[in-house]
Amino acid sequence: MATALVVGAGISGLATALRLTRSAWDVVVLDHGPHHETVRISGPDRHAAKRLAALPCALHYETRHSTVTALCPDRFGVTVSFNDRADEWFDIVVCAQPCCAAERLPGLRLQAWSRDHVALLYRAVQDTGIPLCAAELLADAFDIHTDDHAAFAWWETTLKPHSVRRTFTRVR
Repeated sequence: MATALVVGAGISGLATALRLTRSAWDVVVLDHGPHHETVRISGPDRHAAKRLAALPCALHYETRHSTVTALCPDRFGVTVSFNDRADEWFDIVVCAQPCCAAERLPGLRLQAWSRDHVALLYRAVQDTGIPLCAAELLADAFDIHTDDHAAFAWWETTLKPHSVRRTFTRVR
């Protein structure tokens, strides 16, 4: 069975865990506490939420209150170091919120959303503003492609047209 570590139990992290478990992935979700913030769901995310709820499946995933201290990708997956337990290996790591060494992986380009079995879902969500769609498309990518690299490439290509161009105004 394929294994995934999802860092972050916000809306995009839980949607990713939900969707991957429906595709027979063994999922571990890292949560750093309660999330009480109301999330507004509209547009494409409303459609994605309806679609996620329409797929009946018993959901089983493990929730941990650990912190990732290091990610060490290899040819086949990622060895993850935790603050409170032994290192563990996963097929993929999905960072639904900024985490540890994901930003410092060698050669990770600023514009990239994925590399070396690690998906920076939070970055895709920042760029698109559609957390449920980004999460569902990521899991769809793994249903369509058996290879991580092909799945990540399809996910990025499919989601990139929805990137929002943000303009920043300098305050003087």
